Amino acid sequence: SSSSSSSSSDESSSSSSGGVLFTLYGSQGSRSPLVDWYLHEKQIPFEAKDPHDVSNPHPFGQVPALRQNEDDVEVFESGAILLYLADACGELADAKAKSNAYSWVLWANASLDPICFKEDANGRVIDTGIKNDTKGMRRLDDVLSKREWLSGDAFGVADVAVAAYLLYVPQFFQGVSFKRWPNVAKFMGRCCSRESYAKAFGPRVQSYLIAELMKDVGNE
Repeated sequence: SSSSSSSSSDESSSSSSGGVLFTLYGSQGSRSPLVDWYLHEKQIPFEAKDPHDVSNPHPFGQVPALRQNEDDVEVFESGAILLYLADACGELADAKAKSNAYSWVLWANASLDPICFKEDANGRVIDTGIKNDTKGMRRLDDVLSKREWLSGDAFGVADVAVAAYLLYVPQFFQGVSFKRWPNVAKFMGRCCSRESYAKAFGPRVQSYLIAELMKDVGNE
C-alpha cells in the first residue's frame, strides 16, 4: 500500500547513519499498523515491507511479521511482536513491568478481540460485541476509572495492545457507541490523539475517531 511504502522511505532516511534495525511486514488493511504505532511511539527506526515480499518470515505467509536484522531474529503475531519490541527498547525493565505488559497484551488478544469482533465459521468479521453490555468491558471501564494508562505511570505497550482493538471497532462498525463505558471512551480518545497513532493509521482515521469519541464523552 502507499502507506507502507511511505513508512519505508521515512524510516530508511531517519536511520541512514546506523542502518535499520527492524523490518516490519504488513499492510494498512491488516493488524500490522498497531505494531507501526508502537514503533513510532518509541521512535524505533524500521523498514516496512509488503506482506507478499519473498523475505516475509511468517510461517503462514501472513502479517504482521517482524525481523530484527542484525541478529536475524524473527517474530510473528501482533501481541508477540509488541512484547518483543517492548522488551528490546527497555520498557519491560523489571518484573512488575513485564507481568503487567504480558497480562494486558495477552488479554487483548485472547479476551478483548472476541468481544470486539464476532466472526462466522470462515473467520470473517460479521458483527461486534460492543453493541451489547459485557462483563469484560464493564471491568475494563472500572480499571480505567482508577488509572490513566494500563501500562502504569506512562503510555506504553499495554495501552497500544488494548486501545488498538477498541479503536478498530468504530472504524469497522460506524455508529457503535461506547457511552455506557465512559472511562474506556476517554482512554480511547487519549490514545488515538497521540501523534504516533496518526503516523501509523493516518490523520484522517485519527480525526474521525476523535470526532466519534467526543460524541460518547460529550456529556461528561
